[in-house]
Amino acid sequence: MEIASEQEYVSMLYGRLDDLRRQASARLARVLRERAETPQARSERDAAHAGHTERLARLNAAENGLCFGRLDLGSGERRHIGRIGILGESGGDGPGEEDEPVLIDWRAPAARPFYLATAVSPYGVTRRGHIRTRGRKVVGVHEENLDLGSAREGGRTELTGEAALLAALDAGRTGRMRDIVTTIQAEQDRIIRSGHRNALVVQGGPG
Repeated sequence: MEIASEQEYVSMLYGRLDDLRRQASARLARVLRERAETPQARSERDAAHAGHTERLARLNAAENGLCFGRLDLGSGERRHIGRIGILGESGGDGPGEEDEPVLIDWRAPAARPFYLATAVSPYGVTRRGHIRTRGRKVVGVHEENLDLGSAREGGRTELTGEAALLAALDAGRTGRMRDIVTTIQAEQDRIIRSGHRNALVVQGGPG
């Protein structure tokens, strides 16, 4: 049942991704058709071309593993975490008062609890879901209960904080390098988001 529910949501996200790609492609095509009569116009056209090309590349790169996580908050809010941020249909491709994120970029502050939350320090998270996909199909959902109170009441003693990492270690090997954004651990997240701007040396074994 959990897989079916997540599949419905993930399918919606891919629909939005396809919409955004069509929009970016159409804007790029319009730029390519524009005539630039002056140096300033050519400069503006080149800048627009570079911007739309870069955005289209980012959208295309998000195709595999678009959404890989979910956070259930104590407030009742549910956040899905993925490779890029996506706004709902009402928001289109630009900012506005009615824009609501349907997918949160893993680098955004709102996604940090996905990597940091534990049963001891839940950051407002009651449950965390790790979503595994193959292409656009959801093939598995690993759930972690971070609400110790409800876990005790239900007689459950679930392992929390390592579900995605353990699933990755248990997964079959293909000989290809795996993407790490789905299995980043709390210590790694703190290093990635460090405000330190000079050389940073990290000691430890690979992985």
